[in-house]
Amino acid sequence: MRLSLLLALRHLSDPRRSRALTMTGLVAAGGIFVGVLALTLILSVMNGMERELAVLIQDGEAHVELRPGGAGAIAHVAPLLDLIEAQPGVAAAAPFVRSELLLARHGADGRRRMETATITGLDPEREARVTEILSWCEPRFRGFAPAEGWILEGDEGPLPGLILGIELAQSLGAGLGDRVRLVVPDAATARAGSLDSLRGRETWRHVVGLVDGRLYEFNATRVFGALAPTAAFLRVDGEAQGIAVRCDDPEAAGGVAGALLALPELAGWRAETWQDRNRVLFEAMGREKALMYLFLLLTVAVASLGIVGAMTLMVSEKRAEIGILRTLGMSRRAVMGVIVLEGWLVGLSGVAAGTLGGLGLGLWLQRYPLRIPWDLFIMDTVPVVLNPVDFLWVGSLTLGVCLLATLYPGWEAARMDPVQAIRSV
Repeated sequence: MRLSLLLALRHLSDPRRSRALTMTGLVAAGGIFVGVLALTLILSVMNGMERELAVLIQDGEAHVELRPGGAGAIAHVAPLLDLIEAQPGVAAAAPFVRSELLLARHGADGRRRMETATITGLDPEREARVTEILSWCEPRFRGFAPAEGWILEGDEGPLPGLILGIELAQSLGAGLGDRVRLVVPDAATARAGSLDSLRGRETWRHVVGLVDGRLYEFNATRVFGALAPTAAFLRVDGEAQGIAVRCDDPEAAGGVAGALLALPELAGWRAETWQDRNRVLFEAMGREKALMYLFLLLTVAVASLGIVGAMTLMVSEKRAEIGILRTLGMSRRAVMGVIVLEGWLVGLSGVAAGTLGGLGLGLWLQRYPLRIPWDLFIMDTVPVVLNPVDFLWVGSLTLGVCLLATLYPGWEAARMDPVQAIRSV
């Protein structure tokens, strides 16, 4: 093995190598360099996007949501909040009510608009310690009552306030101070396509704020109101329908949820973590990363054809030398080892250069972020997270493909007849 390595290094550094052989090896190493550089950088950007999405979700949602079994409500929520906040790993807890409903509005242009939305009733003081929703509001959140001096739509005076997602407000044509109609339709009219034909529980609210969660689904479907008025409108038989929990470590939400459900006071309750609610999203991103690895294999497989060509050309060029080595007693296995090691070293040089290039470019993008138009995505710069595991996987897979690419030229050299090889000179 040592002799094979020394001979492989000698062949690679031999100044008498033909220009064609040298160029073929450089092209093969260059192809692997580009493939490794591109994939490590792409994976780093995907890691950054996944992290940014996770942070947005963690800030805009409870890490754990607890609900009583069945469709029950919580009669007295304060003792449970104190109990939950006293548990290890829990940073804060807040009550909530939530339901699907319809929002309707007659615009100033005479058009009638109707959208499906999810309304959440919350306690502002406690909610501010669980999520960042209220800090995202414009104007700055000061309560669910319309601010003094606002010009309010309608003649009935100030109504209980609502905060709308910015996309939902745009769809309804609603702005600050405008009235919107909340409708929980009866089953008989739930499929009605006209505002006039809708029947069910309804009320009016004034818009007191707009919230931008930077995620389209959030902005297009979410509505927030004060806990007590919302619970009364939804006819909740209790003070809340569930409890939102913020964890010290969002990634440990599953363990915290299990510990909370083990409490005797929460026997029969259900828990849902932020990972459970967004499982489809993160599974899709995981599949995208798996596809990136597949593209790597295809890219490296094409580049490894250069290694096959370079090693085949080298075997043809070194026929006499191989024949002499075999005549001097070098085994077929050792001859094959020379060719395999030489090709693998070419691949290793490409992998090393690509890995260092990807690492360097990633660090540069972290220091000097590349800005992108906000309206193209939820972020204004390209996020980059360098994960050593990804670099190790990319390097290992590439070196494995390079090793496979050297087996055929090595086998050809090993099966060469030494006498015929020397005579052919």
